[in-house]
Amino acid sequence: AGSVVLPLHHPVEIAEAWSMVDNLSNGRAGVSFASGWQPNDFVLRPQNFARAKATMFEGIEQIRRLWRGESIAFEGPNGGTVDVATLPRPVQAELPMWITTAGNPETFAAAGSAGTNLLTHLVGQSVDQLASKIATYRAARAAAGHDPATGVVTLMLHSFVSDDESAVRATVRKPLRDYLN
Repeated sequence: AGSVVLPLHHPVEIAEAWSMVDNLSNGRAGVSFASGWQPNDFVLRPQNFARAKATMFEGIEQIRRLWRGESIAFEGPNGGTVDVATLPRPVQAELPMWITTAGNPETFAAAGSAGTNLLTHLVGQSVDQLASKIATYRAARAAAGHDPATGVVTLMLHSFVSDDESAVRATVRKPLRDYLN
């Protein structure tokens, strides 16, 4: 249903919210993380814009630790640190995670190294280009000690179904262009 732009949120917030989803779904939660790209979105956490991708991967590791029940020291309001553990406890031992990428080969490799799944699309890349990037992802998984065959690659496809292809094109052209812009 989309992606959580991790650098716009605190890892504790994400771990607790998704643990609640995990509980409500009886252990069926999974989440895809994106680093974000629209500068104006970062009004929520402007300090994270310059390092959005690095912040995303750092946050993923923190969320994994919190999900497992570990405490993490975070900066407190008075200059010290506060040890934080999250509640409610999730149903799943590990949170299934995806990294959302628009097609940057470095992100494919980083997702593989992190042992996450991958969420991508065909906007701006051909099937052959995507196949090459998936090979990069699988090689990075293997190099990091993860089984290269277990990473799930999910492909988003914008869809609008009708019996009349020309009617579909006429209906979706402007809204899809507006969305992509």
